[in-house]
Amino acid sequence: MSRSFLAFLVFCLVLVLVSAGVVWYVGPTLAGIVFDTSRRENPYYLLQILPPAPAAADAETPSYRALFLALAAEDQGRPLWQGGRAEVMEGPALLDVGSVQVLEFDTGGDLVQMLTGSGYRALRSGAGNLDTHLVGTPEAPGALEPGTPSVLVLYRAAEDDEAAGQPREPLGVPGSSGWLRLLPDYGGVVRWRTEVEPIRDTRGWNRMLLVQFADAGAARAWLQDAETITERAIAGMRVDDMLVVLLQPAGFAGR
Repeated sequence: MSRSFLAFLVFCLVLVLVSAGVVWYVGPTLAGIVFDTSRRENPYYLLQILPPAPAAADAETPSYRALFLALAAEDQGRPLWQGGRAEVMEGPALLDVGSVQVLEFDTGGDLVQMLTGSGYRALRSGAGNLDTHLVGTPEAPGALEPGTPSVLVLYRAAEDDEAAGQPREPLGVPGSSGWLRLLPDYGGVVRWRTEVEPIRDTRGWNRMLLVQFADAGAARAWLQDAETITERAIAGMRVDDMLVVLLQPAGFAGR
């Protein structure tokens, strides 16, 4: 064995070990961003689910949400939209949702820098067992209207659906088919429909849908429509761990 070939093997081994170390330290999604030039150097969008604020919270103490936003700002992250009071219409019994917020980072690398920094580690350490959830995507949302009732849907779809000849969208198409067929009849508009990546999250959601309505009554009526309920049950055979949240206006103006 020549010295040059041996050196090459050693280099490959070091590269594998370094890569494995990065994945172990930051998690598979953040590691993927680190090694993917497109995601690392282009805008990246983060959706965060927060539990309800503690009933005994001190009004003068900054909330976890406020501290998270301050940390994000240090790494070129800014809030785009916030959903206010949340009502879980369907989902895991133990998942408590208080509010939802969407942030935009100038690059995926900025997000990685924030979530691996000492400030975030201190924030999480101080938060104890606070149950938050993060998913991300490089795909930008549409025009998210502030102060507008919204329905957020997160779910896990089988990655081999297309290979098996199944439709690309298991929830259907607005005005055409499936769970979303009647959406236009109730004034619902799809603002964001994208694949997502779980970021240090065990739920494993890989798809997201965000729909906005003129009023909360229309959103609730669509969700409770008999045909919608039936089609949702049919869609449920192709998706797992679905979370459906009705979000009331938060009075928060995005950028």
